[in-house]
Amino acid sequence: MSDEQQTSGVTGDLVARWLDLERIFSQDRYDGGGPPWPSPITAGVAEPTPGLLEVAGTLRPHVVVTAPHATNHEREGTAKLADRGTGGLAVLLAELTGCTALVARGTPGDANYDEGHPLKERLAELRPAVVIDLHGMRSRPESDVDLGTGSGLVPASVVVALDESDLRVTTNAVFSAMRPTTVTAFAQTLGVAAVQVEVGAHLRVPSGAPEELTRLVAALAVAIECAAAPAPTRYTAVPVKIPSGLPTVVVHPHMLSGIHGPVPVTVATDDHSTVAWAWSAAAEGVPEVARGLLPEEMGASRGLTDAVNGATELSLRVPPIAPLRTSAALARDMPAADEVQVNPADLVPGTYLLVRNGVTAWVRAVARGHVRRGTVRLAYQLRLLIAADGAADDSSVALVAALPEVIRTRAQGPWFRRFGAAVDTVLEHLWRALFRAPEFSARVVQAHAGDDGAPVVTLHPAVFDRIGVESGQQVLVRWGGREVAALAVADHDPPETGVPPEPIKRVQRVNRLWPHLPEGMSPHVVVRMSSRLRGDLGAPVATVVTVRRRLRPVLVGNLNALVVPLASLVLAGAALPDPHWVMLGLGTAVMSVFALARLRIPQPRSGARVDKGWVEEMADAGRGAGPGGEKVGR
Repeated sequence: MSDEQQTSGVTGDLVARWLDLERIFSQDRYDGGGPPWPSPITAGVAEPTPGLLEVAGTLRPHVVVTAPHATNHEREGTAKLADRGTGGLAVLLAELTGCTALVARGTPGDANYDEGHPLKERLAELRPAVVIDLHGMRSRPESDVDLGTGSGLVPASVVVALDESDLRVTTNAVFSAMRPTTVTAFAQTLGVAAVQVEVGAHLRVPSGAPEELTRLVAALAVAIECAAAPAPTRYTAVPVKIPSGLPTVVVHPHMLSGIHGPVPVTVATDDHSTVAWAWSAAAEGVPEVARGLLPEEMGASRGLTDAVNGATELSLRVPPIAPLRTSAALARDMPAADEVQVNPADLVPGTYLLVRNGVTAWVRAVARGHVRRGTVRLAYQLRLLIAADGAADDSSVALVAALPEVIRTRAQGPWFRRFGAAVDTVLEHLWRALFRAPEFSARVVQAHAGDDGAPVVTLHPAVFDRIGVESGQQVLVRWGGREVAALAVADHDPPETGVPPEPIKRVQRVNRLWPHLPEGMSPHVVVRMSSRLRGDLGAPVATVVTVRRRLRPVLVGNLNALVVPLASLVLAGAALPDPHWVMLGLGTAVMSVFALARLRIPQPRSGARVDKGWVEEMADAGRGAGPGGEKVGR
């Protein structure tokens, strides 16, 4: 033990002390108990919430060791057994190293599964620099300790110290802690470096051998001592020239969990925050000045600098990121165009931003038991749009739990404009229910030169019949929760590659981070979109959007065409000596219905129609066949 451990007031054998502390949690067969404790524990112990035991840190209060499963608990009404030994171990480590300990010894629910839990609430109040979340696993021949790294910041010094110990350490072999409701993932959403430590049963009381238990305690104590002091929450902004209409930031590669971006992050000053798109300094196309960024620096585009009013000291919040490998969907369980299927242990179902090699798409994650851990099933169309080949070595994608601010905007302008927009939205959904407006997913590329300042989208000619519009009519382009209206025109030069000619790149100042289309991608799934529309959507340079027709202008145009014939009918009827206004009104209504009926896109009949006569004829032929199928009879 270190000098600090020797002076911490802990005396006697470590194993005996661990067993003594474990009695706090093992009462009533691990149903937990309350004070007076059956064993003396260190000073500074409190219960901020009934059932939540907290040992206040002394030497290292910025390191918090948690044990959410120290006693028996419930998960969705089902009883779950305790991870025996983890509660006493957490308190013992607090005594040895002066760190903070949080142990759930009788709180309702499961802190590592429920979205809201007293342990998480207290953890958010403490705002530590490092969280080490203790759990128990069965003894494994290949591993003493398995580390779950989650999907955010990981305390590198803790991981290195454990790797260099004499323990057999594996990573993400048992449980990766990437589900957003784990204690590790929750801490990472707060910007805290966290890791889940699964300890084998042979290294925990009461079953472990004394020498094995001592070996584990010594290794964890050294790892906590090596835990870095609070990492700087402030970063120095370094100006970086990136031609982008959205605030953009370049960060050190370790901050994005091994992916290159773009990832929506929150950049804040003391009194202001904004959403920016973060790229790794290792991404292709990042300016050279940003490749050598230090961990405490971030590259800021001009748009970001303007958004934070020129501040040079900034804080950064990165949302949880779950890297997964892609696999094809099953024919018997095909996901929808905007769905991905994940293992229930990896992610909680919900809306995520899918990121792959600079291309983004909003998707709905649905849980399926047939999906292997660490993988995600994608429909063919989505794999095509993001160029993800499940057989390739680089087929990984990331699902990002993006902040709501990324896709939500607060209504602006006078009240009458906001009211008019709301009415237009309600009517659009009503017309959509009557006439249908099917969606079409497409990947965005740079607009033609000259279109960047106009609300124009350029579509392949084959798309217009599919979505029920003609060139020159309006469409609605949707990205996440935002939707903009645009003029749809036929593409006179459908793209075969995403690389524009060099002169056009110089004129348009095409973002160097723009990923080019893969060779051979079908041009009908590509939409050219102006920078103005991308800015209105708040979307990054390359993304997947959905396009559908806007029905109000179509209806207005057709109603205008009906004015002359209907007016002629009414005037002709009015000229009669005794006009029959009921019949005139009925005729006008019938004409209007038939004229507008052509606007409805009919739903194709599902399933196959069976020709019963043909089936019966084949059955009769089969009954009249002899051996070998040869026809017999007259």
